[in-house]
Amino acid sequence: MPKTYLAHTTDGNGNKITCNICGKCESGHETCHSLKDHLAETSVLAREKAEIFGAGEIACILALCHDLGKYSDDFQDKLRGKNQKAYHAMYGADVFSQKYQTNILSKLLSIIIASHHTGLMDFGNDYEPFSFLGKLKNTKHKDLPYQSEINLPDTINHNLRNFLTPNSSNHILGFQVATYIRMLFSVLVDSDFTNTEEFCKNIKRKVEHDNILDLYEKLKARLPQNDGSKLNNIRAEILKNCIDKADSEKGLFTLTVPTGGGKTLSSLAFALKHVQKHNLRRVIYVIPYTTIIEQNAKIIKDILGEKNVLEHHSNIQNEDDNDNFQYKWATENWDIPIVITTNVQFFESLFSHKTTQLRKIHNIINSVIIFDEAQMLPTNYLSPCMTIISELIKNYGCSAVLCSATQPTIHKYVYKNLISTEIAENIDHVFNELKRVEFVNLGKQSDEDIIDDILCTNTSTLIVVNTRKHAFHLYQLLTQKFDKNNVFYLSTLLIPLHRSNKINEIKNRLLNNELTIVVSTQLIEAGVDIDFPVVYKSLAGIDSIIQAGGRANREGKLIQGLVKIYESTSEYGKIPNSLRHFAELGREALFAYKENAFNLEGIKKYFELYYAHIEQDDLLDKNKILQQFQVNNGEFTDCNFKTAFENFKLIDDITKSIVIDCQSSNEIITKLRNNNYNKADLRKLQLFSINIYPNELQNLINDNAIENINGIYVLITNMYYNDDNGLDIFTDDNKNAECYVL
Repeated sequence: MPKTYLAHTTDGNGNKITCNICGKCESGHETCHSLKDHLAETSVLAREKAEIFGAGEIACILALCHDLGKYSDDFQDKLRGKNQKAYHAMYGADVFSQKYQTNILSKLLSIIIASHHTGLMDFGNDYEPFSFLGKLKNTKHKDLPYQSEINLPDTINHNLRNFLTPNSSNHILGFQVATYIRMLFSVLVDSDFTNTEEFCKNIKRKVEHDNILDLYEKLKARLPQNDGSKLNNIRAEILKNCIDKADSEKGLFTLTVPTGGGKTLSSLAFALKHVQKHNLRRVIYVIPYTTIIEQNAKIIKDILGEKNVLEHHSNIQNEDDNDNFQYKWATENWDIPIVITTNVQFFESLFSHKTTQLRKIHNIINSVIIFDEAQMLPTNYLSPCMTIISELIKNYGCSAVLCSATQPTIHKYVYKNLISTEIAENIDHVFNELKRVEFVNLGKQSDEDIIDDILCTNTSTLIVVNTRKHAFHLYQLLTQKFDKNNVFYLSTLLIPLHRSNKINEIKNRLLNNELTIVVSTQLIEAGVDIDFPVVYKSLAGIDSIIQAGGRANREGKLIQGLVKIYESTSEYGKIPNSLRHFAELGREALFAYKENAFNLEGIKKYFELYYAHIEQDDLLDKNKILQQFQVNNGEFTDCNFKTAFENFKLIDDITKSIVIDCQSSNEIITKLRNNNYNKADLRKLQLFSINIYPNELQNLINDNAIENINGIYVLITNMYYNDDNGLDIFTDDNKNAECYVL
């Protein structure tokens, strides 16, 4: 009987195992996945997925080759129970590069096979042992008996030349090649993992959702009716602009709409009609903050149905992956009509070298991508971010919409021949009609001055400051002057669950005209749908001041809301170094343009000053990401996937996460202590977590306030945290000296 070559073995319950019953394996037992079937099935999936960008043929061949290394005796013996190490990916890459060595791209394409478990490596050279070429050189060639089962074509055809822009810089050409490799890698990984899971778990992987082409009609039926008010007339005008422009050709768009102009539903209407026009596959919302995601996701789910919308971010709660396949599958590869995610998730997936993050990116192809609050795209990585947006538009069938109330001039950093189209018409008119606030510059003021001013007016007020420390101390002062029940504090030192609850309580109080004083960090500036008559804003960039001002008279119920800008003279109100340049430019703009600093011309001048500064200091690509990919004299000389991703960190985060032990989190923390937790439990812990700096963590450890449970830091006393103050890391006394453990 001919030998049966195996790809995977399973215990029949979805778990991959080593099979010790060789007789069953040889007879093709139902728990043993033959290698021939796995390669054939994966190649069919890969061809289907890659046809969307014309690469079906090469994707099929890569899939046929990806597990050829499993034909080795070592690997087959391991699957049949022999206790030994056995590798396969580099042997498959070796077969591919040797068979197609006459093709100049054979080695470059074979990195896809070599990396399909470990993540994309740096291409490197023969002398770098941990690079792909170094590993390939050190891989001992094996004559693998795959020919009896797998028939590979004699030549390969790829369509890479279609993705290269003539006369481009070496960096752009290198980046285009690297993106093509990433897309093929994404296709292979998704196909491989899908086929393996379907066999091992004996399921057919399919996310249940409506056809995206039907969702525009669903949205139209649920759009709010215009009641004829001035505000809703403007919103209706913006909506009409979006619907009309949706028939445009695919490309780069901007949507410049003042805060409160209804851009969430208007941009969704544009996207879904644009999808219909061009037969696109999905809409992806990219949003800077999870607070905005949760708010927008609720609106969109209510209209389009929850099964059509994936909310993909760290705070989302779902059941255990094993019980909720629909959510698990959608997050793995974004095969769902509407994806709502963060800047970090979106861009780090595209620049990643890891299998889990890259798996989804082929499903970005032929999408409408909406960047909400586009002014918050990461400045230090603006050049690589705009380059990948350009590449998705030019070569992968996408349209991108940059939405902002303070439209920065970032569209000038896209490919030179990529022209942007503004969706909104008569922008000056719209901004004038939606001008609901007056900006007043108070100059230098102490915290006590601001509190006295609020006391005089005795009206609901929002104060937005630049640091958590300032917000904390200002809150303490406010509670001494006002009824504590009327004063609220918002910062990232409140766990997300308490923060969301507090925002909802504030909204309800404002609707009921109850006196409400809120002090907050900048987390409230972008997208939080809240409406105060008066907003105080610590000096910052003009865009930040306008965003904070968007929380004043948001619904236009007053003739004029008021935004008071001040530069704090208090000890805790010093402008942090990270914001100092923005604040200096804001001060300069206020001095030069007065109230005109906040109209369209003033905003334009501000951003021109800002980008001139960062261009001068070469900060648009701070960590030289684009330099990791280069083509010189027609040869691909640099292709450093791993290094690029290690340097691409949108959040330069040196903070540590701690979990707050409260009533809602206690059950999961008990599971941690008993070592009886799963991935879903860890995901839920995000709702009860706060990020603090290492020195702040060390202080808590020194005070015996922290328990380290399997590498997870848990705050175990009730003396440092409560629902009102959040985490107190700003007073020096050891609160744990006389505290009790929760």
